[in-house]
Amino acid sequence: MSEVTLAEALAKRGPVAEAPVSEDVQLAVEASGGSITAAQVKVLQRTICAKFSIEQLQLYLTICARKGVDPFSEAYGFPNSEGGLAFGLRIDGMRALAMRTGEYESRHVETILKPDTTELVGARATVKRKSMALPVVEEAWMAEYDRGEMGWKQFPETMIRKVAEAKALRAAFPDALSGVYEKSEME
Repeated sequence: MSEVTLAEALAKRGPVAEAPVSEDVQLAVEASGGSITAAQVKVLQRTICAKFSIEQLQLYLTICARKGVDPFSEAYGFPNSEGGLAFGLRIDGMRALAMRTGEYESRHVETILKPDTTELVGARATVKRKSMALPVVEEAWMAEYDRGEMGWKQFPETMIRKVAEAKALRAAFPDALSGVYEKSEME
């Protein structure tokens, strides 16, 4: 008896019919601008978008496509109390959008401590845009943002620095980031 290679066996079997794609999944693929596949929609439905209705998933993918961001790594969303969708970008996604404008020059983020102590009270972010004469400077204060959530308990300095930077990026790049928030601002 001769051995049959895997390629030969697959060739003899012929094409395998793919499972039909539901209309909802197809609409989600179309909402993404064709940037993701039906299989990826199903992964999103089972994982990071598990709490989304199909309409919320379609909205999420539409916003990601319009912003030009990766729905798997740069963006996040969660259903809001009105049945809509709260959409945001991780700080890396906000930086990426700012850089894609071709106007991003630099950023600097610093921690603000209570005078003569090591007590963290806030952060200051400076973002320089090429076409602006002056940099944008934004501050964020622990008293305004720390709500005692897990991330804030474990990494307070990281969280407040992300908030300050997100505010500065949004102010410097309103066309790209208007209405988009970093998750730390929402927790």
